[in-house]
Amino acid sequence: MTKKDPDLISVRRVSFETLSLKTWLGESAVLDCGMILRCQSGQLTLGVNFGSIDFVAGDVVVLFPNDVVTAQVVSDDFSAEILRYDAALLREASLQLEQTVYSHLRNDRGRGQAEIVRSIIKNMFSLLRTYFAMPECECLDRIVLYQLKSFFVAFHDLMCRFPSARKGTGASHRAKELFNMFMMLVEQHYKDIHDVNSFAKLMNITPKYLNTIVRQETGHSPKTIIDHFLVLQIQMSLRHSTKSVKELAWEYHFNDLSFFCRYFKEHTGVSPQTFRKQNT
Repeated sequence: MTKKDPDLISVRRVSFETLSLKTWLGESAVLDCGMILRCQSGQLTLGVNFGSIDFVAGDVVVLFPNDVVTAQVVSDDFSAEILRYDAALLREASLQLEQTVYSHLRNDRGRGQAEIVRSIIKNMFSLLRTYFAMPECECLDRIVLYQLKSFFVAFHDLMCRFPSARKGTGASHRAKELFNMFMMLVEQHYKDIHDVNSFAKLMNITPKYLNTIVRQETGHSPKTIIDHFLVLQIQMSLRHSTKSVKELAWEYHFNDLSFFCRYFKEHTGVSPQTFRKQNT
């Protein structure tokens, strides 16, 4: 299923608000922006890229563009402060980071150093709450940019001073790196590559080994993840794009329109045309 409220996953530049996330319940979406969520009250189980994260008051999670998210369990009293920022601002804020640290943060989500990260985000959100409450403030983009830079630099410092906090060593660490590489490649090539063998070839591993790694991390096959991510992206295009179904089929490298329609219906239960009518 897809989200019924696209405004929850799409922002122009920055936003800061309190939400219950009830509209996320049981539905999947691909984020087109970065987010930091801070739980204020209640409990939440959030699915992120086929894994799960449990939240209680004070907990923090960092989300990235192209993450696949699903609210699996949301208590009636749950609420969260959510800072959202577009992908371009995220790239600018993390420009000076070592790639290994950026990858670790994406893997760790800020959970490895929970107490320190909770304290940093609590104080950061307190400051942002003040600025966002000022209607005359015209520099919110820059303020968020510098706050994000500060957070990323602080996280980098934590990783340098506490290297043991980095998740995994040896074979398990290598498997996690390969899984992250697979997800990154899916994000980059979902329009033009739809089969497991091609992704395995890009990673210089066998399809069998890729299947083992992905199943260990998610419980799903690589093909399931490829199809799920692809269908979510097609749904977003059907909802927001003015291109015809035939044009979208070509854009997503389906050379046969009828096969594109059958593929979409197989995974959603409705045709692309019906989905578009129901969601626009």
